[in-house]
Amino acid sequence: MKYIEDAFLDKSGEKRAANGSSGQEVDIPSISDYLQAAPSEGTSKGSASKPKQPNKRFRKTELSAPRPRKTKKPVKPTVVDDELKAVWESLPKNLHFLLSFFDDSVTGNYYRGEFKESRETLIRRLLDPELNLEEASRLLGVCPATVRRYTNRGWLSHHRTKGGQRRFRLRDIVRFVEEHGRLPEE
Repeated sequence: MKYIEDAFLDKSGEKRAANGSSGQEVDIPSISDYLQAAPSEGTSKGSASKPKQPNKRFRKTELSAPRPRKTKKPVKPTVVDDELKAVWESLPKNLHFLLSFFDDSVTGNYYRGEFKESRETLIRRLLDPELNLEEASRLLGVCPATVRRYTNRGWLSHHRTKGGQRRFRLRDIVRFVEEHGRLPEE
């Protein structure tokens, strides 16, 4: 039975004691001490009053792992490119221009048949694009598995293609961030 107990002992404390460093010492009784003390507890109370000598062979070990640390570096502010800023500022004027001045009557003369979508649908598709899972996860700043969790819990609206792939609309991503923030509470 002794060899089984020795298999679970932390013997590294003996090596450290030889090097001059010691860990926190704790008295750990063996299984045979428990077996011998159990019958005698009911018969003799005198043996229970003897203080036990601490056993210096065993060192207390802790099961602790390093925790991830938050960085103390300041977060860099997002810099918007000047060209993108100019496009954003001119967007209302461009939309008004596209919706009011032209129609498909002249362009339709140069193509056979009807267009697949109307002019308004084309503009709507350009302004509110359909995004795949990768694009949605990049816009939200989370991994694709997290986006899947958001859709499975019903927090983020999506639709599926014929092949079963998730697709998102830009307006749904914006609505999600407005309602829940980046990381919603469970």
